[in-house]
Amino acid sequence: MFRKHDSENLLLAQADQEVMLQELELGRLREALTRMNGSRLALMRPKKPTPFAFPLIVGRLREKVSTEKLADRVERMLVELERAAQ
Repeated sequence: MFRKHDSENLLLAQADQEVMLQELELGRLREALTRMNGSRLALMRPKKPTPFAFPLIVGRLREKVSTEKLADRVERMLVELERAAQ
């Protein structure tokens, strides 16, 4: 509402500043991006899904039509991943 009718309102400017400093932690974000910019990128193609990929895979499975329950499919995937890790 402020942006539309009173874009110069001091409360709006203060709210923007608080979000940048407190919620987004702009300083930490800047430091992380600077570190990443100086890092070397290593692309890898793992044979099996990594733990970080698991939630993405489950999300995709949720969208697929199947007679198997999602919980059963996730349980089966967990067993396969644990077996592959050993």
